[in-house]
Amino acid sequence: MGAPDTLKPLYTYLKQVLTEHAFETPDLDARLIIEQRAHFGLSDIICTPDAPISSEIKNNILSDLTERLSGKPISRIYGYTEFWGMPFKINEHTLDPRPDTELIVELALQRFDQNRDLRILDLGLGSGCILISLLKEFPNALGFGVDVSAQACKTSRENARLNNCEDRIHISCGSWADALKAQNNHQKFDLIVSNPPYIANQVVPTLSQEVQNHDPILSLDGGDDGLDAYKIIFSQIGTLFTEGGIGLFEIGYDQSEDVSRLSKTAGFLLRAVHHDYARNPRVVEISCGDK
Repeated sequence: MGAPDTLKPLYTYLKQVLTEHAFETPDLDARLIIEQRAHFGLSDIICTPDAPISSEIKNNILSDLTERLSGKPISRIYGYTEFWGMPFKINEHTLDPRPDTELIVELALQRFDQNRDLRILDLGLGSGCILISLLKEFPNALGFGVDVSAQACKTSRENARLNNCEDRIHISCGSWADALKAQNNHQKFDLIVSNPPYIANQVVPTLSQEVQNHDPILSLDGGDDGLDAYKIIFSQIGTLFTEGGIGLFEIGYDQSEDVSRLSKTAGFLLRAVHHDYARNPRVVEISCGDK
């Protein structure tokens, strides 16, 4: 029996197939495919269940379903995702941002007045989702982003334009804070953020196929112990903070002790370790301490 030609039955069909293949969010995936290809939302599925779906649109939907069944994430199929309620382009050069990373933005809003003239540095910019979200929340802020991937820098510039903050963001291609030195950028920052690669290289092969096959290895592999990026970053940023400046760094669920130790060894004050909604350690907060 082929796929139905009307809205709700087609939605039900997609959800059933995805359920049979043990996807975690079959309902959401089915709705996103229909929304993207047929431009029908949940309210349409409820209110106009018999709306016709053309053969061309249905073929596109079934093609997307096949890609999803192969393990390709929805965000990778369409080349965009949502973060902090905003659209972001992603591609093979950028990490697909996770909701847990939004905790960095939440914490920044707790620490700073939204009207303050902040200077924000994002090390390991990727798609730009963290920095751009911060710039949207802090309309008087200036953002500086660094990434070693030229293609990721290009994507973050596109996302800055997409979210109307391209005039307040400065992007450099290079290795961590060394990229600022290479451009003779001697700025100091009120807020330094990063979601660096923090997965130990021997753990990478055990990750889900969605992550292994679609997230760039540069954004995942944190070296033998998963801590390489933190060691470099903490060695470079001691002179980059303004007085009262703070750093917010995403960590793996089992890295709070190690990253806290590294920050203290580098001379920083460990302000807090913050947990995500699953109650896992997720963000280490630091500031300049006594050297």
